[in-house]
Amino acid sequence: MEIIGLSKITKMHKRENKQILEYFHTCMDDINEANLFMLRKVCMYVSITYLVVLVLGFSMVRGYGLTLGHILIFPLLIVYFFFNLYARNNGKKIHTNLVGIICCSFYFLLACAFIYIDIFSKGLSDNFWTTMLVLVFPTLYIDRMYKYGTEELLVVVIYGVVAYFIEERDLFLKHLYLLFAAYIISMLAAHIVLEMRSRECLYAKELKRFSSLDKLTHVLNKAALVDRMEEYFVAKPAEEPCAICIIDLDNFKDVNDNLGHNAGDMLLERVGQLLIDNFRAYDVIGRYGGDEFVVLMPQMGDVAILQMRCRTMQMFLGDFDLGSNHDFSVSIGAAICDGIRNYEEVFKMADDALYKSKLEGKNRCNAWVIDAKTYEKPILLSIRGEMTEAVRRMYAAEGERFDIVTALTNDDALRTISQYHNQIRIILLEVDKERGLGDTVLKYIKNRQSFASIPVLALAMDQESSFLAHDFGADEVIMIDSPDEEYRRIIDSLVRM
Repeated sequence: MEIIGLSKITKMHKRENKQILEYFHTCMDDINEANLFMLRKVCMYVSITYLVVLVLGFSMVRGYGLTLGHILIFPLLIVYFFFNLYARNNGKKIHTNLVGIICCSFYFLLACAFIYIDIFSKGLSDNFWTTMLVLVFPTLYIDRMYKYGTEELLVVVIYGVVAYFIEERDLFLKHLYLLFAAYIISMLAAHIVLEMRSRECLYAKELKRFSSLDKLTHVLNKAALVDRMEEYFVAKPAEEPCAICIIDLDNFKDVNDNLGHNAGDMLLERVGQLLIDNFRAYDVIGRYGGDEFVVLMPQMGDVAILQMRCRTMQMFLGDFDLGSNHDFSVSIGAAICDGIRNYEEVFKMADDALYKSKLEGKNRCNAWVIDAKTYEKPILLSIRGEMTEAVRRMYAAEGERFDIVTALTNDDALRTISQYHNQIRIILLEVDKERGLGDTVLKYIKNRQSFASIPVLALAMDQESSFLAHDFGADEVIMIDSPDEEYRRIIDSLVRM
């Protein structure tokens, strides 16, 4: 029975130690915040208590007087008062190791002042202040058990060495006994306090994790997803690449209408599981709303790898069967960046890429790399097939008032429009019905509300292409071989719109 009881106690002790280790591994930010908070409180209450004790000492204790220890407490409290003012507004920017050094330095210097007061104070014969600090230290500062033991033992040793040469033998032994007793009690209290703090913090973390999950798909809900993206973009190094993918289920309304909402829920759950299985463990995956999911991929700068992951997911979803012979697919838009600090800018480009995937017939994946280039002048975007002499002369004439940016493919054109739409003053788009030039870009621009206000001058190769450009909503249409004055007049009128 005794062996069984001892085995249970050993297992429980191991479980408690494992819990405390996990606490220090996963809750370090909370620990730093708590230590800085307690440092502010200790400084405030030590200041108040110190003044009250001085008044009581002079009025109630015969022969009571100030020592160097009393005087040293004043500059210590003043220095840490100003540090606390800084830490109150910048606590999260202070590194973990620095927090430990600052807090331990304060408590060590305070202990040295108490040692001096206890040994050299007139009218007092007990080491009250040092003993009290040793006892309460585990409640004031969160640290690992071996550090508690080392820090407090150092205080006991310093007291013992100084008191050995100053105090009488009997008084010295009495004070040393009290300190060792306080040290042992403090170590027991430290373990109990750490166990309670770790249990409370880990429970709160687990509760927060569950509250941040979407209950159906088991990925982050929208609020938690946005918070994680904001935190990442604020903290990430400027040169670190990352990607944002937006995944949207195709024809999800038809699934609900034709197969029922239970089938729709099963499909959403399947998509959530595919995202968890197909992307990396440290990617941030969330359900943005309805049938739309978002994946933030830190340290992702390779378009080929990104597209491979997205297409693999599309392939696995295509094999999903609800017993109805219904094909399921997703459209995906993605954007890769490096130096951007605002997640909303990258998200917006990924959303534009998604719209292109939808426009191309769904079950598509478009991934864009955000260009690092900046432009000082307003942009004239030229989307063309061949460079004619008239267009070359027009570029030369407009080069002084515009930065002329050329796009040779639909994908390049739409990426440029998405990234620089606030700077683009006019788009010159070559339209050729026979070769299929211009229609996709023109439909995209005029159907996308955020781009619809950008004036588009269509350069038609023939009359049939001119009719096509008008049908798709071009603001003006001009034959590509028109005279230079006509180009100039139309561009001026469109820029003034």
